Amino acid sequence: MKISFLIVSICVLASTAVYGQQKVYYNQTELGALFGETEDDWNGESKTRVSFSMITFHGVRVSQYHSVGFSLGLDHYQMIDIIPFALGWRGFLGESGKPQMIGGFDIGGGSTILGEQVETEWGKIWYEGGVMASPSVGVFFPGRKGKTAMTFTLAYKLQKFSLFNGSFDRANTRSFLSSSLPSGYSSLTESSYSLQSLVVRMGLNF
Repeated sequence: MKISFLIVSICVLASTAVYGQQKVYYNQTELGALFGETEDDWNGESKTRVSFSMITFHGVRVSQYHSVGFSLGLDHYQMIDIIPFALGWRGFLGESGKPQMIGGFDIGGGSTILGEQVETEWGKIWYEGGVMASPSVGVFFPGRKGKTAMTFTLAYKLQKFSLFNGSFDRANTRSFLSSSLPSGYSSLTESSYSLQSLVVRMGLNF
């Protein structure tokens, strides 16, 4: 339910931005897939993963060939769904009104608000997001008379996040060695993940 609401919200944000748009406004909304490898925790073997990805970039043209702004998206991984958010840049190379090369760079973080959180009387398991960085390159196909255009992009994406597993201090027996733990916990472990993906996307420019 949360994922469906997010997808609808992003699409509405992208479409409503078209109305009242000015020449300085730039929007690039794309859907695609993440390709990468995931390591099996038991035997260390790598497996290929393919999953859904979407992004919408909203910015302003600071010059004829450069736009800066922010991006918001949704990436589905095997373990968790992450909402990437970032500041970004888009640059264009080529003659205006004809197909152009397009480059981009986004840097920010990833929210794990959609991740499952498990809490019992004994402990709690939850996710926390980390750094996200994604350079990209592609092709911009302008529409007729300056209307809706199409984009095709390839990107590299680095997404970090952590999985926490904590045990509650039910007997209030915290020692000096555990004084650095959050209040109410007798133990806490963190598993850090760094996912690297090739992203293939197609979309529209408004």
